[in-house]
Amino acid sequence: MVFNVESDAKVIFISLDSRKKILSPNLEFCGKSTYSECQSDDDCIVTGCFNQICQSKYEEMIVTTCEFRECFDASKFGVSCKCIDNMCQWK
Repeated sequence: MVFNVESDAKVIFISLDSRKKILSPNLEFCGKSTYSECQSDDDCIVTGCFNQICQSKYEEMIVTTCEFRECFDASKFGVSCKCIDNMCQWK
């Protein structure tokens, strides 16, 4: 969490291999997880008009509206749809 920063401030994350990722402090990943049952990462898929839903390939596909939001960009936030504790979710 980032608190009490100026509105034009930015957060820069630098990985051990010197790659940089810059995020606005007011923007967080806003994709949704269904927490549906899974046995492995292969059971989890990304769906939704802008790939904002992490769900099991065994459950009914979720229909979303096609309204782009920057916070749906999983690659920008370094998250992916995984099977964690036998539930499909963003990590």
